[in-house]
Amino acid sequence: MPETLQQEAHVWLVVPESVQDPDELEHFRSLLSDDELSRYRRFHFQDDRHRYLVSHAMVRKVLSGYADLPPAEWCFTRSQHGRPEIANRGTADIRFNLSHTRGLAACIVTRGCACGIDTEQLDTHHHLTGIARRMFSAEEHRQLETLTGAALTESFFTRWTLREAFVKAKGIGISYPVRKLHFDIGDDRTIRVRFTPELDEDPARWQFRLLRPAATHIAAVALHTDQAHELRIVQRWFGTDHAGVTRPPAGG
Repeated sequence: MPETLQQEAHVWLVVPESVQDPDELEHFRSLLSDDELSRYRRFHFQDDRHRYLVSHAMVRKVLSGYADLPPAEWCFTRSQHGRPEIANRGTADIRFNLSHTRGLAACIVTRGCACGIDTEQLDTHHHLTGIARRMFSAEEHRQLETLTGAALTESFFTRWTLREAFVKAKGIGISYPVRKLHFDIGDDRTIRVRFTPELDEDPARWQFRLLRPAATHIAAVALHTDQAHELRIVQRWFGTDHAGVTRPPAGG
């Protein structure tokens, strides 16, 4: 029976590196379009090719749980700024977004609601405060400058992934002036955004959530909706039989 999307947004997760069965990977390749196969083959590094294959096959198999369409028959176009969108007719206003990084891929699915998702590996090899100075609000940057170690890494990546999810839901890319928004984070479920007046955005129409699928990763969800109440965000681990909830990997 197809999955339902009424008052919910579904987030599907997979660890691409955990999928290694040759027959399974060959099946995944058989699902991709010619354009996807071309992109897949252009990756220089095998790890990048593998993540692309597993994550894009997941999107196709997941979407087939919401519409009467086989995984190989989904067609996609790209928006002006490159966001993949469903091109098939009769798919009941299904929306999706995909993010993948080393160790995790995440796909969000909604109905009639613009959505964005970003996932990142918690990495300390970057100059986090320098990036924050360019990308975060002045208030957020000042807050980060008071932190060190794990607290700095945690604070940086929560705000980075929230921004990435937001611009992906907008469909406009990171060229958006992200320094002109500020996130007030109470906890992973209590997140509010403030916009500078010239952005002409209504914060009441935005819903955000942080997810912790593993100790090494963080994910952020952004939803743009006219509904008076928030959507329930359901997190699921993708199984190749698309049977629903599966066990997360060890430590997940």
